[in-house]
Amino acid sequence: MRRAGLTALVADVADPAMERLAGALERNDVKVRRTGQGNGTTAPATLLAGVLEEDGREPADVVALGGTGLLAEAARAAQLEGRVWAVASGLPPDAELLRAVPGPIAGVAEVARWVICSHERTRGLVDARIEAVAKRTAVLPLEPAGDARACDPAVLDAATALLLDRTFPAAPWPSRPRPLRVVVAGHALHFLEAVTQWLRGLPEVELRIDQVPSFSRHDEAASREHVTWADTVVCEWASPVAAWYSCHKRPGQRLVVRLHRAELYSSWWEGIDVAAVDQVVCVSPHYARLTREITGWPADKVVVIPNYVDTTVLDRPKLACAPFVLGMMGVVPSRKRLDLAFDLLERLRAEDPRFSLHVKSRFAWEVPWAWRDPDERAAAEDAVRRARRSALLADGVVFDSYGPDVAAWLRKVGWVLSLSDDESFHLAPAEGMASGAVPLVRPWPGSETIYADEWIAGTGDGAEEPVDAVVARMATRVLDVTRDGSWERLRHEAQAQARASFDVTTVCELFGRILVEDLSAGG
Repeated sequence: MRRAGLTALVADVADPAMERLAGALERNDVKVRRTGQGNGTTAPATLLAGVLEEDGREPADVVALGGTGLLAEAARAAQLEGRVWAVASGLPPDAELLRAVPGPIAGVAEVARWVICSHERTRGLVDARIEAVAKRTAVLPLEPAGDARACDPAVLDAATALLLDRTFPAAPWPSRPRPLRVVVAGHALHFLEAVTQWLRGLPEVELRIDQVPSFSRHDEAASREHVTWADTVVCEWASPVAAWYSCHKRPGQRLVVRLHRAELYSSWWEGIDVAAVDQVVCVSPHYARLTREITGWPADKVVVIPNYVDTTVLDRPKLACAPFVLGMMGVVPSRKRLDLAFDLLERLRAEDPRFSLHVKSRFAWEVPWAWRDPDERAAAEDAVRRARRSALLADGVVFDSYGPDVAAWLRKVGWVLSLSDDESFHLAPAEGMASGAVPLVRPWPGSETIYADEWIAGTGDGAEEPVDAVVARMATRVLDVTRDGSWERLRHEAQAQARASFDVTTVCELFGRILVEDLSAGG
């Protein structure tokens, strides 16, 4: 990570929290400039004008702003986009936050890099009420926690250091005579959101986005300009857009295509001139092997970069109930096997009624294509009837609202389920592990190439034994671990593995390398 040379602009609104943040940044070797100092009577618009003027003279890496008035003004400051650390201090009581987060905090979400909360409870409420920042909230202990004692500087400094390291990566390549010009092209770029954010944090990169309107359509004139400008093009999805780029690549230019499960079982990839593609990225060794077999593309071009999880966002204190809570994220389509989760819960509650299952997902009636499918509709209706009528499930299943506040939701989850018939990667176990939950993975094809054997309830592709035997093995493990008290140890082991294998920084560094060099084929 890079700290040397970082600068911060801190707007002082007579809030002690802002001065504590300025001090923590300084103790982490960030050069801090304070602006708008006064007694708190300066009008927010005037204060922001001073911030913009100061930033205009010398742009800062971090622009720390606090106070709802100033944040309301900053929401319109496009100049600051991606650099604002919005400090949500002096918030109303929890009951009011549960109803609605103050408008200025919601408004500044579009320009903020981080929304800073002083307490984990507040962070969870902000996550739940403002979808736009659910993956960009952080806790820095800037306000005393209940007893009015001063914040512990050592704890604050350590938390600030972690946030700086997450925000300002170092380029994983030697110095260059000029910044690397990168274009990321595609219609749906949410799977690469953290990667593009990471690239924006590198001064060694100039980034452009070719946001195309659909999987198969794009503005060819705009894309042609990108081809003329870029050193490297990354196509998210093996789509007709990627095919166009493969036919218009310049000599010496790098082209990377990221292939998903959906394209592999379609004909879209067939239009890609693989001779012009430097590397094809798959998310697991299993799908890299399938890609080589199905497409016939050169084996050395097909490489593995796993999906990522953001441990900075997901690592939050577990609630006391967690050892007895199973969590399942995503139950559509029915091959996700919510029915097996019910089987598991019934076995557990027959032994110990403290166990419960929490499901965070859209349901078939909320997904048009699924509700039109007779089999999907029937599976959803059967699940609802079973949850209501089973004596062991009726008061043990909670259907939580769908939304991006996954990190806050995972605080109560001690066991995260992956029960699908098949998956290309399945991010839910990795997210659960990063949060400190223990994964329970059914042996779907390729699961053993992603997750360690100790988390998989069986071997092979899951077809070697009845699913009842797999569920029984999971139930025995959960009960044994709960009784012998080893859950705490296991959850920390799982979390360490998630950090080593899937953390966003590790994955982004692989993406950084592939922009300038070939990775070795894996899987």
